[in-house]
Amino acid sequence: MSNPYREIVSRLDDLVKSRFIEMFGTISDPKYQKKMISELVQKKKNALKTGPFGSSLKKELYVKDGYKIYGQEQVISGNPFFGDYYIDQKKYEELSAYKIEPNDVLISMVGSFGNILVLPENCLPGIINPRLVKISFDSSLINTKYFEILFKSDMMKKYLESMSHGGTMGILNLSNLKTLPVIVPPMDLQIKFASFVNQVNKSRVIFVDNLISKLIIDKVVLDG
Repeated sequence: MSNPYREIVSRLDDLVKSRFIEMFGTISDPKYQKKMISELVQKKKNALKTGPFGSSLKKELYVKDGYKIYGQEQVISGNPFFGDYYIDQKKYEELSAYKIEPNDVLISMVGSFGNILVLPENCLPGIINPRLVKISFDSSLINTKYFEILFKSDMMKKYLESMSHGGTMGILNLSNLKTLPVIVPPMDLQIKFASFVNQVNKSRVIFVDNLISKLIIDKVVLDG
């Protein structure tokens, strides 16, 4: 990547970090109350759930079409439609405790921290695999976009590293995740911050597009 690209991206990242601290404080010095994740989920069974044992989801059970199996490949790529692993209806009903719903948050329990995916309204029905945990937040308490940004933050990554097994490439367990502290500001401020980050990301895309266009033009001029 060119130096101008790195410089702009770094500035935009710093802008988001400073705005978060300005609005909400830090995990160790919050401006609003903190609650554990287990206190913020929906009041229903399996609102906070790890995937099934691997023995109940062997590859020989996969089918060409049916109910989607969500795993690390979707979370890491940030694309809920990526991949082609499916199970039939019978297996789906058998593993219904692990089914996903729109706006659920999926987190990778193994590997690099910060891997998180918020499922869109048009996500395909399916279940999570053994390497994920799904969280169904109470929408009156937590905006999932706000949580996604918080979870990806440097301060949260450092906190996760301190509680994991094996450092930055370690393993999170459900017990640790349940007690993860989350700053819970009023909902209007959560939405306001999420909107601010969306605008920053749009600026990032515009900059990248302009940079690519400039590089193409410069190459044409040089080649000409």
